[in-house]
Amino acid sequence: MSGITILSGNPGLEDVFVDLFGRAVPVRRIWSDQWRDPIEVAMDACAADPELVVLGADAGIDLTQLVVPEIDRLFPSATILCLVARLDVATSLTLLRLGARDVVLEAGTRREFQTAVEPILHLAQSRHRQRRQAASQIRRRVITVVSPKGGSGKTTVAVNLGIGLARRAPKQVVLLDFDVQFGDCAAALGLRPEYSLVEAAAAADHERSALKVFLSSHPSGLAVLAPPDDLVAVDDIEQDAVKRTLAAFAEEFPFVIVDTASGVDRFSLAAMEQSTDLLVVSTTDVPSIRAVRRQLDVLDEVGYVSQRRTFVLNRANAKVGLSVAEIETAVGLEASFQIPSTRLIPVSTNESTPVIERSGGGNVANRFDRIAEFFAPTPDGDGRPSRRSRWKGHR
Repeated sequence: MSGITILSGNPGLEDVFVDLFGRAVPVRRIWSDQWRDPIEVAMDACAADPELVVLGADAGIDLTQLVVPEIDRLFPSATILCLVARLDVATSLTLLRLGARDVVLEAGTRREFQTAVEPILHLAQSRHRQRRQAASQIRRRVITVVSPKGGSGKTTVAVNLGIGLARRAPKQVVLLDFDVQFGDCAAALGLRPEYSLVEAAAAADHERSALKVFLSSHPSGLAVLAPPDDLVAVDDIEQDAVKRTLAAFAEEFPFVIVDTASGVDRFSLAAMEQSTDLLVVSTTDVPSIRAVRRQLDVLDEVGYVSQRRTFVLNRANAKVGLSVAEIETAVGLEASFQIPSTRLIPVSTNESTPVIERSGGGNVANRFDRIAEFFAPTPDGDGRPSRRSRWKGHR
């Protein structure tokens, strides 16, 4: 449908928009006293894929401040306009920082209102068209790599996946290291970052378009955001700032990979909430398998169920008395990708050269490349894991 969607309980506001713009674009108004949370409001507001979402002054500042960032996060092709009963600089700045494109006084003459809204509508139509065209070319992904146990190979998977995707989409892949205490994605890639998540999170509140300056560039075309060296500074990063930072990078890069700390912390939760995919990594030992099952249960309980879950079994050829089928049953996921144990991986890590880039990477490099193929299929691929991605030693 596109057009304009108005969040307001005031039918008169809908009449104004129909009179002024109804001949050019569809106008619809929605309102409910049964909305339970901001995400539900955002989903209802954007159900018709609008170019412009208008929040009426009667929605109230409290609801508006909750809904605006959810629309901005979930529906980046929609432009948000907030109407207010009284213009206030502090309130306007807050709404703009949360994701609104403009704040306009709802009162005034029809002519004044049209003059204020018309250029915003034209901009919204242009942005919507451009984003839809880009979306038709590349399916955007936010891929969070998770594992509840340390030593699972999570960072190895994230780094090699990043290189594999960058080969397919140069300059369109960013790797965010959200393991703020022990993250070493940059070291695994031989990078020495000048900036970190601390600076990026601070800038996300003010100048989102400048966030790329905080990234480090790898020769493969992969961009990397490192964790801070100063662990004290991490305490000053609020979870909402992390969400806005991730959302901003997701607007700029078709592929966002997030490496997380072991277990579940506020940074990994912020990443998982905005993810399209969870790449779940486990080794073959019983404690790791049980921990993964518990982690998945927790995600089910907190409602993180919309993300596609893909299971990567690392060191899949380890002779530990468990078959792959038994591990899959225990975890509750098919092992879509199985990485064999090989000394090439620790050697590559020590040399800061990911396996996928090594000329002698062989079979294990191919496994990582197949994961990249899954997320960014080549024209003759279908984006599904092939049987070649499986280690069959325990089948």
